[in-house]
Amino acid sequence: MHYLLLFLLCSPILLAQSTDQLLLFTNSNQPILTTQDHQNLIELAQQNQIELKVIDTSNGIPVEINQTPSLVFQNHKGRSFYYGRYKNLSRLTNFIRASRLAHQQTADNIKKDILVWQNEKTIITAPIKITNLTGKLPTDLNQENFKQQAKAKVAKGMEYFQQKATQNISRNTRSFYIDFHPYLSDKGILTISVEIYSQYNCVNPIYQQYEGGLVSGKWQNQEQLWQEAGKLAEQEVIRQMKQSKNGDAFQPIAHSTPIKTWEDLNLPLPSKSSSNIPKKLKELQLPKEWTVETPQNPNEPIIIFSFLPPLDNYIGEAKILAGSLILDDNRTLKEAKGDFKVKISDITMGADDFDDAVQNKMLKMDLFPQSSFIFEDLKGSERPLQVGQTENIIVKGKFTLLGIPIDLEIPATIEPIVNDQEEPRLEVQTTFQFPLYEKFKIEGPDGPSPAKDNLQFYMKFLLKPLYKK
Repeated sequence: MHYLLLFLLCSPILLAQSTDQLLLFTNSNQPILTTQDHQNLIELAQQNQIELKVIDTSNGIPVEINQTPSLVFQNHKGRSFYYGRYKNLSRLTNFIRASRLAHQQTADNIKKDILVWQNEKTIITAPIKITNLTGKLPTDLNQENFKQQAKAKVAKGMEYFQQKATQNISRNTRSFYIDFHPYLSDKGILTISVEIYSQYNCVNPIYQQYEGGLVSGKWQNQEQLWQEAGKLAEQEVIRQMKQSKNGDAFQPIAHSTPIKTWEDLNLPLPSKSSSNIPKKLKELQLPKEWTVETPQNPNEPIIIFSFLPPLDNYIGEAKILAGSLILDDNRTLKEAKGDFKVKISDITMGADDFDDAVQNKMLKMDLFPQSSFIFEDLKGSERPLQVGQTENIIVKGKFTLLGIPIDLEIPATIEPIVNDQEEPRLEVQTTFQFPLYEKFKIEGPDGPSPAKDNLQFYMKFLLKPLYKK
C-alpha cells in the first residue's frame, strides 16, 4: 500500500494557476514518513494552492539535500529549505507563506567546542550544556573547570560524536541539544539528570530523566559516571533519529548517492505567470482614502518576520494588519498620511508553545497589546498613482513596541492594481529591519550576533478604498 501511494505521489499534484512548488525528498527503501504523513502533505499542498512533487533520492540528489525527508519550497524567485518537523503542519504552512514573500539568505553560523557526527552525507551536532553542580559542594570546587572537564568526559563516553573546535551549522545540519544537571548529595553520591531537546523546539524536551537521574554513583567515580552519561545520551539521540513520533526522525543519505543538478532532476525553478492590463483600467480614477483589506486568499501572508541569517529559520507571522493611507488631493504620495497597527495576539510562530513565549514572555501582551507605525514623512514620486505603475517610496515614522517608540525608515513599493472584479486596490510591499536588542532589550535565539539581535520584516498587503467616490 505504501509503495502504491508513493507511486501516485511521484506524479506532481497540479493546481491551476500555481507556479509555487513544494518538493518532498524521500527514500522509498527506508521511508520515514507514514501513509498518513503523505496524506497530510497532499492536503496541505491543496490548501495552500501549491504543486507537490515527491522525489525519490535513489535517483540522485542536489548537493543541498543530505537527508530524508527534506522539504523545499520553490517558485520563480528562488528556493527555500524547510527547517522544522515535517509533522508540524502549521509551521510548514508558515514556512510556505514566508517563502512566498522572500526566500532565505545564506550566512555562516560557526559554533565552538561542539560534538559532531558525520553520518554519511548528514552532519549531526550535539551541543552540550552542563549546569552548575548543586547540593553539597566540595570546598575546593571551581564550577567552570568542573563543567569543562565534565564536557570532555561526556564526549569520551560517546561512540559516534567527536569533539570539534568549530563547526559551521547549515540549514541541513541536524542538532540535538543535551543538558546535563549534576547533583551531589550529603553522602557523596553524584546524580546526573538529563534533558534532550530537538533543534526545532527549545521549549519542550524530547527526552528527560530526572527521577533517579540518568546515572548515579560515588563522587570519586565521576569520570566513569560522566562517560556513562555521554554513552546513554548518545543512544537516546540515535533512538530519536530512528523512532521519533513527533517529526525528528530522519534517514541520512548515503555517500554513494550521486549528486545531480536541479535541472537534471527535472526540478528547475518555475516560470513567472504573466498578466495584461486593459487600457481602460490603466486610466482608472483612484480614490483618496484607503484601508487595509482582509486577505481574500488565506494562503497570502501580510507580515512575515524573522531573525537575520543564519537564524532566519525562526520565522513568525502577523495574521492581521489594521491601518489606513490617505493620498493628497492630486492622488500622489507626496504628502500622504498613514498609520498601521498589529495586535500582539495576532502574531504566530506556527507552534502554540512558541506563540505563548513570544506573545507573553517577550512582548508582554497584557501590558502592551499592540505595536504601531505612524507616518511622519514620505519621500517618493510626485506623479499621480496609476494602475500598473509601481512607485518607490521611503517612509519615515515612529514604530512603537513594548510601549517604546523608535524612529524607523522604511523603503516600500506601491502599485495600483485591479482585482478580478475590476475594483481598484493598492498593492504594498516592503522589506526592512530594526535592532531588537539595542532598542527593546529583547534577546533573540541562540546564535551569532548581529543575526540574533535584529529582526527583519517582509510585508505584502492590499489597500482597498475606504469608501467609493
